[in-house]
Amino acid sequence: MPSPTPKPRLPQDALPSRLEALLESLTDRHLADRLERVHRAAAVAIDRLGHLSIAKYEPTSVEPDGGADLSLWETMAPAIGDTVVGVNQLVTAIHHEFPPPARAASGDAGWAPPPASSDERLAQEVEAVLHASAERLAKRVGELGQQMRRPEVVSDRWTLMAELQSFRADFRVRIGELVYLTSAAFADVRREEVVPGYVHQVGARAALRAAAADLRRSLQGRLERAAKAEPSARPALVKQVAESLSAFSSLSASVALRTPQKRQVLELRARLLETAARPELPLDALTGLVEPFLAALDADMEDVTRTWLTVHDRAVWAACGVKLEQADMHLALGSQGAARVLAEAVEAAGALYGRSVPFDGFLRKARQEAAEGLDEAGARELLTRFRERLAALPFS
Repeated sequence: MPSPTPKPRLPQDALPSRLEALLESLTDRHLADRLERVHRAAAVAIDRLGHLSIAKYEPTSVEPDGGADLSLWETMAPAIGDTVVGVNQLVTAIHHEFPPPARAASGDAGWAPPPASSDERLAQEVEAVLHASAERLAKRVGELGQQMRRPEVVSDRWTLMAELQSFRADFRVRIGELVYLTSAAFADVRREEVVPGYVHQVGARAALRAAAADLRRSLQGRLERAAKAEPSARPALVKQVAESLSAFSSLSASVALRTPQKRQVLELRARLLETAARPELPLDALTGLVEPFLAALDADMEDVTRTWLTVHDRAVWAACGVKLEQADMHLALGSQGAARVLAEAVEAAGALYGRSVPFDGFLRKARQEAAEGLDEAGARELLTRFRERLAALPFS
């Protein structure tokens, strides 16, 4: 079977359709045109900060670099430079389209008449948001430059990568907030509808959470097997744990993992391979390494859920509830559509995988049941369990 043709990459300045429609609906066309140019500049900045993968610059071992040198700077210069250029171009676009008000020499801006209409008030609100955002972005660019010159940062590749990744993520969030606030001033919109790249960012975190859940399940299974194994059989299990970590690191979903967590994965893998070289192992040789890692992984994924996926998860939860209501209606009518709708609900619920261990277990079984086909009794039983598991999900 031929491989599917990859989707063409959108232009860097592409805007979400909801944002384009919003801008088109504004009656003040001069404001709309200027705001569109700023939003397109923001889309370019977000794309540059996200599309350029910094994974290729990350260390592939836990060995230190051995001190600051020009080679490290030469390696990292493209990523650092692209970060600065992308943000500065947006700041320049804001200043060009919405010039900051001139400040009086005395510092007193003087009296200005109040806006005559609600449209003028919104325009002033948007300008204020843009001016404040541009000022804060420019300040953060300066802070990035200062941070990149600190000896304790530039002397260690891991520290440098962590700082750069943190700044790039912060820039994307700030730019996204700029677009969101200047859009929400005119209409009731959600971030995923108007912020360029936001849907992709959320999807990447959902994929990471799912991959982390599978990794946890794999490592937990190895620990259970190790508890029953003879000491001479445990080194092989330790090697299998190391292989699971390698497989996790190779997944595209792991790109969304933060640099400190990637370092934890590499460090654990190195220690496991070293431990596996011994002919026999006590049980705590494996549990002592893996259990702290699993606790840290759980904490990291809870942070991902809290920071990125709360709104996403509630939307998926609600969509699944709608599907289950439809399935109930089909069953009441004796319609075979119940099986189809339940299968769609199971597929949609896959975006929640990794949020709850009990729900993950239910979802794996439900996928199998849906794939094998559901008769009326099976559909009713799955519907009941599905509703129970949805209701038990830990929404705070």
